[in-house]
Amino acid sequence: MRLRCAIAAGVLLPVALMADAFLAVTSAQARNGPERQESDTPSARYARVVGTGGEGLHVRQGPGVSYPVAWTLAEGTRVRVMDGPVPDSQSYRWYRVTGYDSAGGSGWSAAEFLVQIDAPEPDALPTARVSAASVPSSSGRSFVAQLTAYAHGSRTATGTPVRWGVIAVDPRVIPLGSRVRIEGFTDIFVAEDTGSGVSGNHVDIYFPDAASAIRFGVQHRTVTVLDP
Repeated sequence: MRLRCAIAAGVLLPVALMADAFLAVTSAQARNGPERQESDTPSARYARVVGTGGEGLHVRQGPGVSYPVAWTLAEGTRVRVMDGPVPDSQSYRWYRVTGYDSAGGSGWSAAEFLVQIDAPEPDALPTARVSAASVPSSSGRSFVAQLTAYAHGSRTATGTPVRWGVIAVDPRVIPLGSRVRIEGFTDIFVAEDTGSGVSGNHVDIYFPDAASAIRFGVQHRTVTVLDP
């Protein structure tokens, strides 16, 4: 439990350890640790941050909670896995990840909050996401909504590709095309999809893999439909 708090900013959710399910590398790769260079890595592996309850996942300067925090990744962030697993003194497993900032930085995150995903297609990358920090917190209409998650389909009801950042809504409550802030997430979502089971104050969040969607489950949070 101490590890979970140190990694995910106090998250106390019962998150299942994903290390054994994550794509393993050879023990020789793991022994190379933080000094291993990206040019030496095997074929690219990708993961997504899940199970932090919206609090985010710390990226540390080394494989262990004793190392300083260099970055905090938002729930749902896609990263490239460069190295690992590297066990620490408590037998937790750490992976070196990159792709979360424009400068190409890298750091170490615990396997407990990473789930393997397939290499994304170029048009499926979340290139249009908006930082919540750039949107005034008071702009918009807020209410408590039931949140669920889905991971199927290739196109939304509006014809756009499904991707992280898309939500399905009831257009009578949230007009299609609206930007939506969801409590606990740092990204702004866009209402581009609908569903037969999405009615009233219900928001269905697209996740790129079924494991992430199942892990999210059903929650109730405040959502804000932002002013145009």
